[in-house]
Amino acid sequence: MLALAAQLATQGLISGSLYALLGVSWGLIFATTKTFHFAHALTLTAAAYAAVVAVDRGLPLPLGFVAAAVAGGGLGVLTELGLYRPLRRVHATQLNIFLASLGFLIAGESLVLIGFGPDARPLAGFPLAGIAFGPVAFTTIEALWMVGSWLLIAALMVWLWGARYGRAIRAVASNRELAQCVGVDPDRIHLLVFAIGSVLVAMGGTLLALRETASPTMGVQPVLAAFIAVFLGGIGSIPGAVLGGVVLGLAENMGGLVLPGHWQGVIAFVVLFLALVFRPSGLVGVRAR
Repeated sequence: MLALAAQLATQGLISGSLYALLGVSWGLIFATTKTFHFAHALTLTAAAYAAVVAVDRGLPLPLGFVAAAVAGGGLGVLTELGLYRPLRRVHATQLNIFLASLGFLIAGESLVLIGFGPDARPLAGFPLAGIAFGPVAFTTIEALWMVGSWLLIAALMVWLWGARYGRAIRAVASNRELAQCVGVDPDRIHLLVFAIGSVLVAMGGTLLALRETASPTMGVQPVLAAFIAVFLGGIGSIPGAVLGGVVLGLAENMGGLVLPGHWQGVIAFVVLFLALVFRPSGLVGVRAR
C-alpha cells in the first residue's frame, strides 16, 4: 500500500505540474482582462498540431516547441484583437463574451478536424525511457513535464515581480482605472497577457502531445483542469493557481487508492465543489470583508 501511495503521489505531482502551468496561463489572462477565455483550449490544440507538423517535416523537437510558441502566441493575440476587443467596444456582457469564446472553440476544433482528420497524431523526437527510484517509476517525458513546467512558472513569476511590464500587468489586474491614470495602456497590456498566456499554454499542449497525442479535442480537458486550479487556488493569484494545480493533480491521483481510475474527472469537480463551499476565495485568495 505504501508503494502504491508513493507511486500515485508521484503521478499526482507530475499531473499537478502541468495543471499548474496551464492554470497560470489561463489565470494570468483572466485576472488581467476579466475575460473567461474558453477558447484557450483551441490555442493549446493549435500549438500542439504546429509542433507535430514542424517535427513531421524534419525539424528537431526544440524547433517544434518554437513553432508551437509562435502558433499559440499568434492565435492568442488574434483572438484578443479579432474577437474579444470588438465585443468589449460594444459593451458586450460577460455571458456574451463567454458564448463567443465557446463558439470560437467549437469552430476552431471543427477546422482542425477538417484539416488533420480525426486520427490522433503523435509527437516524436524525445527519447522515451523509464526512471525508477525505489518503488517510484516514471518516464523521461514525465520528468520533462515537471522540469519544463516549473521552469516556465518560475521564469514568469520572476518576470512579473521584477520587470517593468510585469509590474504593469499586475497593476492592471489589480486596478485597471488607477493603472490607466499613471500611464499604463490597458489595451496594450491585454495583448501582452494574451501573448504570454497563449505561449505558456502552447508549451503545456506540446508537453501533453509528447506523452499522449495531438487530437482535435485534446485541449478541453486540460483547460477545464486549469479553470479548476485557478478557482481552487484563488482568482487573481498566480501562486494560488500553482498551488491549485498541484492540489488538483494530487487529489485526482491519490483518489486511486480508493476509487477506479475513471473517477479522476469526478474527483476534480468534487474538489472544486468543496473549495467553493468551504473556501470560496480560494486557498490563497483573500476573503471578502
